[in-house]
Amino acid sequence: QAQPVLAPVTTLSHRRRWVLPVAAAAALVLALGIGTTWSALSPTPATVLASATLDAFPDWPDASGEAVVEETPEGTRVVVVSLEVPAGEGGFREVWLIDPDTFQLVSLGIVEGGSGRFTIPAGLDLTRFSVVDISEEQFDGDPTHSGDSIVRGQLSEA
Repeated sequence: QAQPVLAPVTTLSHRRRWVLPVAAAAALVLALGIGTTWSALSPTPATVLASATLDAFPDWPDASGEAVVEETPEGTRVVVVSLEVPAGEGGFREVWLIDPDTFQLVSLGIVEGGSGRFTIPAGLDLTRFSVVDISEEQFDGDPTHSGDSIVRGQLSEA
């Protein structure tokens, strides 16, 4: 009967010498990957430029609101509004910026629900158009302000 050929015995400690550095390197690569992904997905916060408390008009005594002007990291300015108001009579709510000296208006858009974000046109001077107004508008085809303001407030620099 032939003798079996035995393989050389390698000690376990010899194998472990490379396991720890490889595991540490893998953990470092994983941590860097997670950190890079997290920072890429985490939005850079906007800078608050101004804000206003929006006070109710007499016909809307239960209404209130707030407006905040933010500048995104890309340089875009937006007005973020929140509005608490009872349901109207089938119209819609529109956000305006008003020049309090000349009463010229710039429409920013329609509030859907109780809040919205509205891009401010590039070059619009917020020191001039410094009043935020939210109005109740009707589906009458008239793009001008209805004269039915719900809330209004003066922007103050942050």
